[in-house]
Amino acid sequence: MSCNPLYRLFIAIPLPDRQRSVLSCWSEVMQERWPFQTWVHPSDYHITVQFLGACTFRQAREVKRELKHVMTEQEPFRLAIRKLGIFGVPTRPRVLWAGLGGDLDCLQALYDTVINRVEPLGFEKEKRAYKPHITLAKKYKRNDFPQEELPSLFSCGEEDLSWTVDEMVLYQTHLYQSPMYQPLAQFDMG
Repeated sequence: MSCNPLYRLFIAIPLPDRQRSVLSCWSEVMQERWPFQTWVHPSDYHITVQFLGACTFRQAREVKRELKHVMTEQEPFRLAIRKLGIFGVPTRPRVLWAGLGGDLDCLQALYDTVINRVEPLGFEKEKRAYKPHITLAKKYKRNDFPQEELPSLFSCGEEDLSWTVDEMVLYQTHLYQSPMYQPLAQFDMG
C-alpha cells in the first residue's frame, strides 16, 4: 500500500448531545481557572477506539468495510462519564480528560475486535494498554496544576451522565481547524 496518504483517520465513539453539553459547560468554567494551551472544541469530544493515522483511499475503503462487518455483530452497551483525570506530570499535565464507567468490558471487547480487524490492513496495535477517555484540554502552561482538586470539581451525582453506545464513527482529522474532526462514515450497532 504505497499510495500517497489522503486521509488522517481514527475510529471513535461519539458523545451524545447531552453529555457533550455537560462537559462543554464544565470546560468553559474551568478555562477561567486553568491555562491549558488548547481546550477541545465540544464537537470534537469522543472516545477513541483506534488511531489509524495517515491512510490511503484504498485503506480507508477497507477500514469502512471491516467496521461495517464488526458493527453488525456488536450489541449496544452502556457507558457513563464518571470522573476527571490527567496524563503527564501531575503539576503540568499534557492532557486533562473525563473518565468512563459503565460496561467497560464491552468497550474493551469492541476495542480488541476493531484492532484485530484493522491490523491486517497495515495499522499497528498500540503498545500501551487501552485507556478509554474523553480529552478535554491539552498542554497545561504552568507548573501548578491542582491535581488534588479534580475529585471535588466534577461530580456526576446530580446528573446521570450515562448513555447507550449504539454507533461508531470513522473520523477524518483536519489539522489546525476547529472543530478538527469530521465524520467520514458512521456505523450503527446490531
